[in-house]
Amino acid sequence: MTEQLTLVDLLKSDLECYFHHHGVNDRAVRKRDLWRNFLVPRCAPVGLYRLSYATRRTGWTRLSKALTWLNFYLYSVEFSSRCMIGPYFFMPHAAGSVIGAAHIGHHAVIYHQVTIGAQFIDIEHIARPRIGDHAFIASGAKIIGDIELGNHCTVGANAVVTKSAGSHQTLTGIPAIARPSKGARPST
Repeated sequence: MTEQLTLVDLLKSDLECYFHHHGVNDRAVRKRDLWRNFLVPRCAPVGLYRLSYATRRTGWTRLSKALTWLNFYLYSVEFSSRCMIGPYFFMPHAAGSVIGAAHIGHHAVIYHQVTIGAQFIDIEHIARPRIGDHAFIASGAKIIGDIELGNHCTVGANAVVTKSAGSHQTLTGIPAIARPSKGARPST
């Protein structure tokens, strides 16, 4: 789905998500230009990531790397420009995060000090976590290795996730233990 959306579509979806999480319901405010993605500290790291990902896809790898480093130096967040993140992505506080997943679905919320990446040195960007839609990842969580988390997963604060989990799971602890999320229906 992300591959079919334009950069502008993705930036608009991220801005909508920002407004949603901040309770902004005024239609006039929601129709503001995309400049907000690059000026508000809670939006700018995601906006720079989107630019970095888009420039990498079009073959501008040097510019992509420069944008990745700019994001790191300005906002203390490191995004892999190879990580595909779906629309409606929100990071309420991004500082100190390392996002190096293979894929993160739509409507993801990721807090600060989160690490998502390879368990070992992975230059080819193959053995990375794959995270489904509607993920919620709390502060300090670590999601490491060639694993998959299903849709509607919640990863608790400071959890260390090294094993795959299905949809509608809450993962907490070190090492993380998966439990059905509250209100989740058991799979049949």
